[in-house]
Amino acid sequence: FQQLSMGTPVRVGGRITGPSMLTTTDGGNLTLSGPEVAQSENFAEVVGTKSGDMALAVAGVVHLPAGDVDVELWDEAVKMSHMPQLRPLFAPTGSEGGKTAHGDS
Repeated sequence: FQQLSMGTPVRVGGRITGPSMLTTTDGGNLTLSGPEVAQSENFAEVVGTKSGDMALAVAGVVHLPAGDVDVELWDEAVKMSHMPQLRPLFAPTGSEGGKTAHGDS
């Protein structure tokens, strides 16, 4: 997240731990702006654009079902989605649209 330019579309996983605060899978905290996001103990994926060094302008939130999330597996899947040889496996197909929100796609 820190290496991305301002305005870059992003998807970040973590827990919404307070008003306008996302605790990421690596233990960092991002300030959320935009639509009100309800605090939740469940894992969530926040979609939006980078709006500051540690800030995210929220476009939407996907709350995962209650239960434990394998954070290492999540992080590895994100890394794999950025590998050129695997990127097509993570890209939308057909009518799902053109670009993904994985940073530079």
